[in-house]
Amino acid sequence: MVVLVPNIQNTDLTKDDLKLINNMDNVNTREIEMINPMNHKEHQEHKYIWDYYKDTWSKIRVWELIEYEKVIYLDADMLLLKNIDELMNFSLIEGMVAATHACTCNPRKIPTYPAHWIPENCAYTKGPIAPESADMPPKTSPLSYFNSGLLVLIPSIKTFNKIYNHLINHPNKEKLYFPDQDLLNEVFKNNWKPLPYTYNALKTLRSCHALMWQDHSIRNVHYIMNDKPWKLNIEKERMKPKEKRDENFLLNNWWWKSKRTRNLDIKEQHFLLPKIQIQQ
Repeated sequence: MVVLVPNIQNTDLTKDDLKLINNMDNVNTREIEMINPMNHKEHQEHKYIWDYYKDTWSKIRVWELIEYEKVIYLDADMLLLKNIDELMNFSLIEGMVAATHACTCNPRKIPTYPAHWIPENCAYTKGPIAPESADMPPKTSPLSYFNSGLLVLIPSIKTFNKIYNHLINHPNKEKLYFPDQDLLNEVFKNNWKPLPYTYNALKTLRSCHALMWQDHSIRNVHYIMNDKPWKLNIEKERMKPKEKRDENFLLNNWWWKSKRTRNLDIKEQHFLLPKIQIQQ
């Protein structure tokens, strides 16, 4: 596993954090130069949907890992529940990506989201339901749009330059509301392969696409949006009656159980992904 980290002066990471990461079994770090396509004035004036979006442009650096034949990219706000090594055998050619569809229902009615993000236009509304949905993605269409939290790709400087040049020369950077995601959807339009939602199970899917979701089928949870589980007082939530808990309590609880297991492993100098028993 390779962890992409910015220069330590430009991050909240401490030297101890980096030392801990570097001491993990089978983990390497790669220091990268952050990408910011806007000039200082534009950067100061631009309002991102979520503040952390300003750092996501740098995700495209993953195409520079040319010492590897194929890469599975994962956002940091994810929780792997099952081995996904089979994605390394996913048929792909240079200049393409594989990803899961984004949910474009906008279930929280966030006003800054695109107006056409409604349930009728969402791929998951028209896609297969459980149990087939666990291994069968929705079909792509002219409106298809993928979530960039998990990507299967072939590293290539040629592809990196194509993406980077598209970004730098973009006439409307301020309209890339989901920065790297909008960018990559423009670059790879009609040139990406869909994966089943279970590889990038957006936390909102459990409620807004309940017919598709099965807890036991989830391979990887993606804690999208700003209400991350590590910001939650999980003990306080556990004390509440079920009907008063946060709508994502179950998924947040998975993250906290995993953290507790990882902390025990770290104390024993074991850095293996814990096995998690999924239950409510």
